[in-house]
This record gives sequence, C-alpha cells and structure tokens, in this order.
Amino acid sequence: MRMVMLSHTVAPWTPHYARYFAARGDEVLVITMSPHAIEGVRTEFIGAEPFDKYKNKHLFLTRLPRIRRRLREFRPDLVYAAYLTSNGLTAVLSWSGPLVLSARGGDVLGSLRQSGPGGWMRRAMLRYVCRHGQMIHTVSRELDETLASLGVPADRLVRIPVGVDLDRFRPRSFSGDANPQRVVRMICTRRHEPVYDMPTIVRALRRLRDAGRAFEFSFVGGGYLIDEHRRLAESAGLAGRVRFLGHCDHVDLPRQLASHDVYVSASRSDGTSSSLLEAMAAGLYPVVTRIAANRAWLDEDRTARMFEPGDEGGLADALERAIDDRQHWGEAAAANRLRVEQDGDQSRNMQRLAELFERVAAVHRSSRRSAEAAHEDSRES
Repeated sequence: MRMVMLSHTVAPWTPHYARYFAARGDEVLVITMSPHAIEGVRTEFIGAEPFDKYKNKHLFLTRLPRIRRRLREFRPDLVYAAYLTSNGLTAVLSWSGPLVLSARGGDVLGSLRQSGPGGWMRRAMLRYVCRHGQMIHTVSRELDETLASLGVPADRLVRIPVGVDLDRFRPRSFSGDANPQRVVRMICTRRHEPVYDMPTIVRALRRLRDAGRAFEFSFVGGGYLIDEHRRLAESAGLAGRVRFLGHCDHVDLPRQLASHDVYVSASRSDGTSSSLLEAMAAGLYPVVTRIAANRAWLDEDRTARMFEPGDEGGLADALERAIDDRQHWGEAAAANRLRVEQDGDQSRNMQRLAELFERVAAVHRSSRRSAEAAHEDSRES
C-alpha cells in the first residue's frame, strides 16, 4: 500500500504510525508542517520554523498547491490526515481520493466550548471536513459522541486509540515505596503548550512545598512555552526541586518513567492520552484532571487521584493524598496495567488501524482498475 500521512511529526504518535506501516512494507510519505524528521521514514517538511501550530494556521491553506503537486507525483492508495481542523482540512482541499481523517481531541472538543460566530464557523468546518472522509478515525468515546452530535454518521466513526508498546513499558519496581521518609518522584510528560496547563502544576507544587512535603518533579517534554514555565518555577522558589528536561526521545521514555513514582497531567482536554497510558503501563500512580478522557481509563480514588482542570489547590490536595497512598501504589499499578492490556495494546490497535486502511485503499484500487479498463475499452472501440 502506498500511503501519505498529513500529520505533525512533533506529535508523539505520528512516528509510531509511520514506522509501523513502513515496517509492514508499505511505502509511506509523511508530509508535515513541523520540522522533526522521522528516522527510517520519508518525511517532507513544508511548514515554517519555528513550528507553532497555534500561530501558523495559514500554512494549512497556503501550502495547498505544493501538497496537491506532491500527491499527484506520489499517487497514494490512501491519505491519512490527523487533526480535522488543520491537516484534515488541507487533505480535503487537496485530495479527492481515499481519505481517512483522524480526530485527536482539541481539534473537535474545542468546537463545543467555543461560542459566537467563531464557534459556529468551527463546527461548520468540522461538518464539511467529515463529509469528505471515507472514514473518521477517533481515539476516544467522547470524540465519537461529539462528532455524532455534529451529524457525523456513526457507521463512519472507528475508535482506535494509539495504545502502548507493552513490551517496552513495563511495570516499575515497588521495593521501598511504602517508606514514608523516601522522597516521592513525580513526572509530567506532556508538551509545554496551553492545553496542558503547566502553570497549574507549578503553582500546585509551590503549595506542596509550603505544606512541608518532600518531592522531586521532572517535566519531560518540549514545547514553545518551556522557557516561560521554567521562569515561573524559578520565581516560585522551586529551582532545587523541579527539573525541565526538554524533549525526550521516545526510546528513552520507559527509562524516565521507571525512575519516577507519580504521573501528573493538568490537561484541560484530551482524546486518549498516550502519555497517560504509558505511565499506567509502567506502573506510575496517576494524578490527572477530572475530564472524560481520563475517567474512561481510571477509577478515581482507587487507581488514581483527580482534580478539576485549572484548580491548583485541588491538584496540591490530590498530590498530598497520592503521597499518603503510597502503600496502595502497587495495587493501583496492577489494575491500571490490566486496563491498558485490555484496550490499549498498541500492537493489537495498530493491526486494527491497518485493516481499516486496507479496506479503504482496496475500494480505491478496485475503482481505479475499473476506470483504467473502461478507458482502454473506449480506446479500442
């Protein structure tokens, strides 16, 4: 199968998808607005540096001629476009062949929160884009329900979360965790972007320090706001307790997780968070926002602690309770690992995605052969 992915290579799941299909023997071309290459996969950067998906929206329209030309040259059996309001719109405007669109989270969920003309236009855009995809790939039930409320037929929605490589993300050791004197090590592996709300984490950590709690915290991940968040932590007097490690290659992420105890995310919105599932598979105790995407995977107060988005006091309280729960971390880790094994096995989920792509591409190949045969018959007659 020849396939083109229109996707941000900076998104952690894009390399997973691209490498999986390349390893199958498919011919894969990734066209991206972000400058990060994917080792072993043909990647074509057509954006602008520095990459900022919030400020460079115009590129998804101004790059249309270049994308159309590249698609004509490559002649894919299928185009896969992730994020409906950016790459999805670009794909619809540049490609008339088989198209699988992917809803990831904020591209859809934000449409219901936005009011006024802007919200109306965003919802109209989603409807327009979805009408032109043969299938809509989603990563959570909440996305299915939101798109259905916008009129997308249920039989065109296929929910397949990315999942986790369960062989690489293994449960950590719990030896010594019950010792109340041991410093608790916390980690956040989200990018430094507005939706992930790092300032709420920083302010909650300041409260935790003021309460006399011992902890170490690692922010692992890049993003254009990282310097701003580092300065915020320094001004809060957290320089000795908080580390900003920047971008981490995904191959090194299991090691990073294995050296921590508690996973923290203040995300205001999500589809299905790969970073959460990775932390669950690795046995960390989750402290996350009380949003639908997280509630779908976790049992509050049994396998995780939760807090309302933007509530620094609620997060500080949840972190204190997580620290006090350390004797139950092993039990929570076992339950969370089983939950990921049931629905978040990456190898199984990628096979399901490949089967979806093959079905859509097969229809296209059959139609193309019929058209070519009809053309030959007309020439002979």
